[in-house]
Amino acid sequence: MGMGFDLVQIRERAKEKTDENWALREFLKGRGDIEPDEIDRLVFETTRRVWAEIDCTSCANCCRQVKPTFSEAEVNRLAQHLGMEPLHFIESYLERAESTSGNPWQTRTAPCPFLKDNCCSVYEDRPADCSGYPYLYEPDLVFRTMATLERTSTYPIVYEVMEDHCCPVIK
Repeated sequence: MGMGFDLVQIRERAKEKTDENWALREFLKGRGDIEPDEIDRLVFETTRRVWAEIDCTSCANCCRQVKPTFSEAEVNRLAQHLGMEPLHFIESYLERAESTSGNPWQTRTAPCPFLKDNCCSVYEDRPADCSGYPYLYEPDLVFRTMATLERTSTYPIVYEVMEDHCCPVIK
């Protein structure tokens, strides 16, 4: 991993690579001889390799930048974890989410109120929005390239996976 966790350097390098990354996006969108599920497989393999070398607690930028969303079940689980009534949990930490993803709540603040010393204080009960972020293991990357490329300047894992370009086949 060439960039480590220097967020300023990653932001600058991502900006320098904007044209190259948009070319990669166009390539992925128009590539007929590589199936989308093959691209996903390559991204998953690259993500596994890159993630093995990254310690998220040395950065925690995801938790500083994103307001995760919560389902009703996640609200209830976290409230119980914290020994609170769900309504008190909502009043203390959440606001209505703008998205229509089925998760009606999001944290009121960023950084996340559960981030303590670069660690998640509710890690075992964190919402799926957190455990899945930044969605590099989600299928259909071809249809999410714009959002993924936008994350290259703020999240080291995304930068490193996209910098790798998943493998020479799609590079």
